[in-house]
Amino acid sequence: MVELQNRKESFSQFPGSIYAVSASSVKEHKAMKEELGLEYPIISDKDLTLIRKVNLLDPESPIAVRGFAVIDKDGTVLHSQQIDTFGAEAEGIIPYAADIANGEKPAE
Repeated sequence: MVELQNRKESFSQFPGSIYAVSASSVKEHKAMKEELGLEYPIISDKDLTLIRKVNLLDPESPIAVRGFAVIDKDGTVLHSQQIDTFGAEAEGIIPYAADIANGEKPAE
């Protein structure tokens, strides 16, 4: 999450809104945002509904895995991808997701 914050200038390339999703509580998110200086919204998904919908649920235990998803304005999941090294990949995620959101084939 800190890596995304550190690359907030790249958010302007994305043709939509960017949110983090976590199974933690709203109270935990608020504390984390204050502690880490995060400026983007975090959605609390304690019952794992959205995490399950975007296929970012660990198959062996009821926890979320790191990754990202592109969801259109109608709620259709256009793409989701698990990324274990999310922080290391943060720089490339926004342009890659923007291509998907724009209906383009993302550059590999």
